[in-house]
Amino acid sequence: GLAPVRLVIVGDGPERAALEAQVASLGLVGQVTFTGHREDTPALYAGFDLFALSSDTEQMPLSVLEAMASGLPVAATDVGDVAAMLAAENAGFVVPLAEDALAGALAALIDDPELRRRLGTANRTKAAREFDQATMAQRWRALWDGTAPPA
Repeated sequence: GLAPVRLVIVGDGPERAALEAQVASLGLVGQVTFTGHREDTPALYAGFDLFALSSDTEQMPLSVLEAMASGLPVAATDVGDVAAMLAAENAGFVVPLAEDALAGALAALIDDPELRRRLGTANRTKAAREFDQATMAQRWRALWDGTAPPA
């Protein structure tokens, strides 16, 4: 079986009450924390072993960039640019929009601390190389002034 886990749901929205009720009905109140809306998400990520994104629509989610910069492995649904954002080593954990697929990706990461460490390091390296503020500012400036190479 899986190691004991704790789930932290960061953010807020119209589904929160239903999710809280489901957690209570499953007897998982002690294992699930709802933080509500938070501005200090990078500080939260420092306490996580992995990051999960279960969205059915995204483009280039800032939360994934923050998780990468925090050195976390990512299990995510294959939406928007998520697969391209992550380090190549993490690509196998970007899965179709299906609960069982995301559950499988999470289970594999939960069960393998060394894999989590390796993917987290690769994601941190890619985030630093490609998504740091200075690099992104240079790329945007090049697009705006017309000096960017064609994609």
